[in-house]
Amino acid sequence: MRKLRIGIWINSNIKPEAGGGYDYYNELLKALNNYSFKNAEIIFLSNKKITVDNFKIEVIDELKDKSLFFKIIKKISPLFKNIRKVEDKIKNKQKDKLKKTIYKYADIIYYLTPGCVYPDFPYIYTLWDLGHLNSYAFPEFSMNGNFEGRKKHCDLFLQKALTIFTESETGKKECKKYLNINEKRIKIVPIFPSGIVNPKCISIKPEKIKDGEFFIHYPAQYWTHKNHYNLLSAMILIIKDFPKIKLILTGSDKGNKNYILETIKKNGLKNNIIDLGFVPKEELKWLYENSQGLVMPTLLGPTNIPLLDASKLGCPVACTNLPGHIEQLGNYGYYFNGTDPKDISIQVIKMINDKKNNVKREYNNKFNIKNTLNYLDKAFTEIKQIRFCWGENDKIF
Repeated sequence: MRKLRIGIWINSNIKPEAGGGYDYYNELLKALNNYSFKNAEIIFLSNKKITVDNFKIEVIDELKDKSLFFKIIKKISPLFKNIRKVEDKIKNKQKDKLKKTIYKYADIIYYLTPGCVYPDFPYIYTLWDLGHLNSYAFPEFSMNGNFEGRKKHCDLFLQKALTIFTESETGKKECKKYLNINEKRIKIVPIFPSGIVNPKCISIKPEKIKDGEFFIHYPAQYWTHKNHYNLLSAMILIIKDFPKIKLILTGSDKGNKNYILETIKKNGLKNNIIDLGFVPKEELKWLYENSQGLVMPTLLGPTNIPLLDASKLGCPVACTNLPGHIEQLGNYGYYFNGTDPKDISIQVIKMINDKKNNVKREYNNKFNIKNTLNYLDKAFTEIKQIRFCWGENDKIF
């Protein structure tokens, strides 16, 4: 029996500003390129000509009908029912050609980031979160068509996926609970620390940071669900114990930054907050290595990569008491209610004092790239037994 051909989809749209998602994608891409799976063969796919170092990428020609006849049909089809049928026939032929083109290279497509380009070809969907269902109604989840868009996306792509990969046991439970999906279709593929934990990534001190600065830090884009507001409220209390402490914020603006900066001014926190904006990974690594601790009050899980980066680099972590966070860190974390500034301050102060007194916290971490590849190896073997129930048959496929 031959191996299952896994088409890894190259996402040309993901940018460094995407934060943890960008790091996850790139690290996993490299790992897949260097790993030998028992029952799967890896092929990299794209519908664009892309150059990635050391990658052989197969380009899918979508074979769209560009003839003058089709262009005319497309323009006038809204006016005539019979002509619409002609257009539908042409589109169906295009789909059949496209399926055959993809099938030359792969039996199934694995999208490493949430999304799907070809929903009529078997695929593996990567689920990071269900924020519109399991968190609060933040604008990015519920307003301006965001809720409707997310719901439609779930209905179209998650329900149709041959398999869904979640990043944790908590993620799997949420997928079952909120989407009512057969748990046999859901596989856990643990997330892992980003590339900044690699020894080859040399840390660099940000220019704005003074030598000997006493600080905690929060690396997060300025989304509303990142909960900067309650962290600032907690800082008012933390400063009473540590008047010289600084909170360093890093991350790109997602529409909420001006409000947060204004809140800092109104509450007299300007001398205790440093906003660095988006920083390169070398500077971010320096922050982890020199911080009194990572503080992560985000209200969205199930999990978050900075928690893993911090723990791997020996940086203490105070974070929201989300089930996924506790699954990630175990006894390593200092957990708080993210909407209670007093609780945040208590845990952050405890974390800082413990570091000062050299209190060590240990944990057994299953969230690493080696474990991720082992889980993938097992998942691909199981997927093969389902996917090979049919071949390249136009009447079915």
